[in-house]
Amino acid sequence: MTRNSERSAGNYLAATQQTFQANVLQHYQALLTAVRREPARHGLDGSFSSMTAFLLGLDAGSSWSMLTGFQEWLVVRLGRGHDLTWPLLVRHLTPGGWTHPLTKQADAVAVITLHRLLRDYFTIRERSDGLARIFLDYQSWMVTQDWFQLDAAEPAPGS
Repeated sequence: MTRNSERSAGNYLAATQQTFQANVLQHYQALLTAVRREPARHGLDGSFSSMTAFLLGLDAGSSWSMLTGFQEWLVVRLGRGHDLTWPLLVRHLTPGGWTHPLTKQADAVAVITLHRLLRDYFTIRERSDGLARIFLDYQSWMVTQDWFQLDAAEPAPGS
């Protein structure tokens, strides 16, 4: 195999993988739209907790790749919370802010917010550089934080 054919094969594989990932993301988007419209049809009660559990299951079923970068993307949107899970970040991004325990109305707003955020996140993820952009934005945010230290590794003794 020549170097050019190796590059072509590599480009083909990369393009095929990108197309596959885009199709998978579109499948998840369609499923989540159906769940949003008719949660009971999918065995959910429509609450934020049931939707969160459902999403965690979908993410686990995708070997934790469906929501890769979601937490980091939410942290950048919120401007804080790098130590929080994505369900908590969504709750903080819900209009009215953090509420605990959730009232029936606050729960409904949290579910709407979750679906809106997922839609926006998947729109970014579908771009060819979407995931890279998410992590670059997160890294850019992190280096502006007072607590963030990127120290060079100390040399080993005797070096």
